[in-house]
Amino acid sequence: MQAVAAFDDRFIEDSKTENALASVALALATGGDRRIFADPVSGRNRYGTRVTPAEAEVSFASTTASNISSAGFRAAGEALARLIAPGHPGIAGLGQWFQDIRHRMAGGLGLSQTDIVLAASGTDIELIAIALVTALSARPITNIVIAPDETGSGVPRAATGCHYSDLTALGDDVLAGAAIENMPVSRIETRSVPIRDAMSRARTAQEIDGEVIDIVERELKRGRDVLVHLLDTSKTGLSGLTRDAARHVARLAPGRVWVIVDACQFRCSFATIRQDLADGFMVAITGSKFLAGPPFAGALLLPAALGFELTATGDLPSGLQAYSAAQDWPARVRTAMKFPFRQEANIGLGLRWVAALEHLDGLSAIEDVRRKAVKEAILGRMRARVDASTSIFLHPEDDGDHLARSAILPFSIRNHPGGLANFEKAQAIHAALRDADCGPVCHIGQAVRLGERAVLRLSVSAPDVIGVAGRLAAGGDLAQALQPLEARLDVLFDKLDRVLSS
Repeated sequence: MQAVAAFDDRFIEDSKTENALASVALALATGGDRRIFADPVSGRNRYGTRVTPAEAEVSFASTTASNISSAGFRAAGEALARLIAPGHPGIAGLGQWFQDIRHRMAGGLGLSQTDIVLAASGTDIELIAIALVTALSARPITNIVIAPDETGSGVPRAATGCHYSDLTALGDDVLAGAAIENMPVSRIETRSVPIRDAMSRARTAQEIDGEVIDIVERELKRGRDVLVHLLDTSKTGLSGLTRDAARHVARLAPGRVWVIVDACQFRCSFATIRQDLADGFMVAITGSKFLAGPPFAGALLLPAALGFELTATGDLPSGLQAYSAAQDWPARVRTAMKFPFRQEANIGLGLRWVAALEHLDGLSAIEDVRRKAVKEAILGRMRARVDASTSIFLHPEDDGDHLARSAILPFSIRNHPGGLANFEKAQAIHAALRDADCGPVCHIGQAVRLGERAVLRLSVSAPDVIGVAGRLAAGGDLAQALQPLEARLDVLFDKLDRVLSS
């Protein structure tokens, strides 16, 4: 921790800096499930990342998780210091702090009249979304989930209103797979729509749209209301359900069909998020993927009309108390619902968003055209490295126009004496890249199983875009602006070559 700069003297005395840094790290790792806990020996969570800055480590892993940045850590530390400072106004101060987080998030995205519900993870958002729909509808509900195998392992359970892990975000020990207390699980059915066929080839948009529309029409005829997921970006960069099709199904039965956009990878444009909300869709985002904040920072953006609907109900299942704290909800909605929250605030969640918002602020200051061009330039450098390798390659089934939009590059590994590496082999390579005993620690996206083969993933992150855009703004040409990133790619691919040849 000595490499981390001390906080401003206004908040922490120099003699207490080391203790303060440890307190920030501890607080950042609270308010999530077991995946967030740091191993006492390595200091890493299950994603292999730290909650203290590790600037010497090379990371292109924002599709999975990132180490916290120095700027994010400093911002979180200063926020925590203010919260615990003598004379802090207590609960009232917490309410203002969380309101400020929402205001800053909305401002960065250019939102207005949007209620924002904070949540520990994208999977927690799924629980909240199905809980909201059960509160708004007295009918049976069909939850249509797109490609849960390329979103999150806990999503299938959460989509049914069940605990997805044995520990909740607010620290309750529960039985994974059991119904959340007072969740009307007997009213909930799920349907899963894949984005790949049996050979792991990407399905066409027409195929996916047609299947979802058929399911919605059938379920409505059965007298069921429907929650439809639109997958903006999967783990491998694919999408599922077009926005035209989502608008179509929403119009089939207004008030009976809800749409939630899974934008948890946060790789769509801000304008797209604004349009989704204008169309009446809920939008799930996280600060821990493209934004590269620490893991476990989620938010559910609610269109204005839905926010007002929620103020008329307090019938959320009581089991949501184990996942959601009072200050996770905007005051207008929370007060009107009169839900008996058991915990006032999830401080760790707030601190993780403070860290992530450092990057959102930087990103929102870059013009859309520049942001898009820089992202594509970085992806181009990554692809050139993959194309030049004899050990890895971009599988034809993973190629396409979606790569530029998602800024995720999945690559397959050639397995000697032939064929492609399977999931277990890809996992082993992923772990070896993080092994400090054989060179600099390097992070890339975790393995994703695609039939008999598996892919690892390189991904562009907001700090990458901010860094390159900043150097361009300072007068450098593109080659100069990309040079520090190219140096990190050199380190990564040098180590990857050694791992693959060992």
